[in-house]
Amino acid sequence: MAQSPVPFPSTYQPNPSISRQWIAFKVIHKTGGPSWAVVDAFTYDLHPEASSYLHYLFGSARSTNTIRAYAQRLAAFFTWLGPARLNWADGVPVVSRFIRELAVSALPASEQDTAYREPRYRSGKTLNQYAAALTQFYMWAARSDLISEKTAAGFYETRIAYGFSGDRLLPGKVSRSRAVRVKEVEEAPKFLDEEGAGSLLAATANRRDRFLVALMLETGLRIGEALGLRTEDLHLFQDSRAVGCATAGPHIHVRRRQNPNAALSKSATPRRVPVTEAVCTLYHLYVEDRIDRLAVDSSPMVFVNLYSRSHLGEALKYSNAIKMFYRSSTRTGPRVNPHMTRHTAATRWKRAGVPGPDVQELLGHRSATSQHVYEHATDQDLRDAIEAVRPIPRGQL
Repeated sequence: MAQSPVPFPSTYQPNPSISRQWIAFKVIHKTGGPSWAVVDAFTYDLHPEASSYLHYLFGSARSTNTIRAYAQRLAAFFTWLGPARLNWADGVPVVSRFIRELAVSALPASEQDTAYREPRYRSGKTLNQYAAALTQFYMWAARSDLISEKTAAGFYETRIAYGFSGDRLLPGKVSRSRAVRVKEVEEAPKFLDEEGAGSLLAATANRRDRFLVALMLETGLRIGEALGLRTEDLHLFQDSRAVGCATAGPHIHVRRRQNPNAALSKSATPRRVPVTEAVCTLYHLYVEDRIDRLAVDSSPMVFVNLYSRSHLGEALKYSNAIKMFYRSSTRTGPRVNPHMTRHTAATRWKRAGVPGPDVQELLGHRSATSQHVYEHATDQDLRDAIEAVRPIPRGQL
C-alpha cells in the first residue's frame, strides 16, 4: 500500500458536533502528476482519512478522473456528517442514512430552471456510485486499522444459492454483494445509428477531431484509451514486423500507463484493435495538420492541441475532448457523449453477428457478461416483430 503523505495525529478524534464544509481540491503530487484531496473549504486543512485514502488510490495507479469522483463523494459525505452529528467510524448505519438522505434531497436548480420546473433527484445509478465509493473507503480504513474488521464486514452480504439433489438440500454458489445498495432503473445504452454517426463526423471542426471520432466509432475505444494513445501504439501498416510487431494489418495497441494528460486505460490488460483504411487515411490527414502547425513537435501523444494558441502542442485533455463532442453533436442534433461511440461500435458488432468472444476481446472486457447490455432491440426490431404475425381481423376488433 502506498505510504500516506497525511499522518494520522495520535490526538485526532472525530468530533461529530463540529460542522465543516469539505470540498474536493486538485493537488499536484510530488512526483509531478495531478491528484485530488479533501480539504476544508475555508482553512484548506486536509481531511486526514479521506486525503490519505485518495493518496492510496493515486499510488494504486487509478485514473485522475476516478480519484476526482471519489474525492467529490467523500467530501459530500464528510460535510453531511457534521450537521447530522454522526461519527463516520460507525459504518453501515451512517452510510445507509447518508444514501437515504441523498435519495430524497432534490438537486440544486440551475439558473436556467424556471420556478415551475419539477425538482430533479439523483438516479439509482448515481446513488450506487456514492455507496460504492464509500464502501471502498471503509475497506481501506479497515486495512489501515482505522476501523474494526467487524465494522468493515457489515458492508458486504454473503449469499448462498441452494439446490436440491433428489430429496437432499445442497449448498450452491456463494456470492457477495454490497449491503448498501439501491434499485436502479435499467436502460439500454444509447448509441448512434448510421445517420447519427455520419452527422457527428460531418460536424467536427477539424481533422484531429474527425480522426478521434472516427477512431472511437470504429474501434470502440474508451475516451481515456484514445487520449492515452502514443504514436508508437499506431501500427498502420499491412506488415508491422519492421517495428517488432507480428500482428498483421493496420492496428493499434491499447496499453495502461501514466500519461501527461492524465488519460488512463481502464483495463490493465494490453490489447490490440484492428483499424480500417478509412481511419488510417484520416490519421494521415491529421498528421499533415500537425506538421504544418507545430514548428517543434516533441509530444509522444497522438492527440495534441493544434487549433488554439494556448498549450499548443501539449497532449489533448479529457475536458477538452468532452467539450468537442458536445459542441460537434449539438450542431446537428442531441448531445453525444464519448461513451456513446463505444456503445455504437459494440451494438454494430453484435447486430452484424460478430462472435461474443471477439466482441469481448475488442472491447477489453474481463467478463463475457459485460457485453450483454448491447444485445438490445431497436424500435424497428420491435415493430417488425409485431407486424410479422397475422393481424387480428377487423371484424373481431
